[in-house]
Amino acid sequence: MSSRKINKMNTQAISIDQAKPNSKTIISQWNWLYTLGGAAALTAMLANLLDVLVGFGGTEVVTYGTKSATDWFAIYQGSWLKGVYALGILNIVYMVAMLPVYFALLGAHLRRQAITSALATIVFLVGMSIYISNNAAIPLLVLSNKYALANTDIQKNIFVAAGEAVLARGEDFTPGSFIGLFFSGIAAIAISFVMLRGRIFGKATACIGIVGFTFLSLFTILATFVPALYTFAFYIFGSLGGILALTWFDLVARRLFQLGRDEQEV
Repeated sequence: MSSRKINKMNTQAISIDQAKPNSKTIISQWNWLYTLGGAAALTAMLANLLDVLVGFGGTEVVTYGTKSATDWFAIYQGSWLKGVYALGILNIVYMVAMLPVYFALLGAHLRRQAITSALATIVFLVGMSIYISNNAAIPLLVLSNKYALANTDIQKNIFVAAGEAVLARGEDFTPGSFIGLFFSGIAAIAISFVMLRGRIFGKATACIGIVGFTFLSLFTILATFVPALYTFAFYIFGSLGGILALTWFDLVARRLFQLGRDEQEV
């Protein structure tokens, strides 16, 4: 074989090797997403912790579904921060923060649990979209400001009617907001099962997520459809589920930060 042919074959082999994706290169391309997901998990944890601390001992949430738009306008005019908090603004912060977390978990499980992790991410996206698009916190803030500036009873009645429509569509712990919150909980349970089978995260982390988000989903169901059991549901399912969820966020963040620094194949 001539040296010319040998050189040509070597050149082709080098070109093929260069075209092949290196496993470390592929993983390193995900590193930034893992780091972002870790930071987002901590943000979601802080949003939930703040929600618990601000609302601890309060009874506002127990009366959801019983206040009129005029009642909510009065709350907003007394403190707009109290109004947007009571109507779930921190839930929006939580869901937006969880978006990078799901994509980071999807990236981590592409090789072993691609379909199930993708389905969990899609369910979360649907739930997040429904919840945020229907949430009453910001729309009611706008309407309350317009109501306060209205000069006639006709104008006030128009804003009250608009407020009632907003509340019917997206007040927390009512059927209007249930689907978004429930889908979010189902997605968290599903991604925890993915973590359990994927073996990239510890079994303890996965089990904590499964139990914690199951408890929170049960709390959401009872608080929405059986408000008389709200106190029971809060202390039995809401509190325990919340503690487990906070632990899950912390463990997931730690592991994602570790993956972000790891140059070895997952």
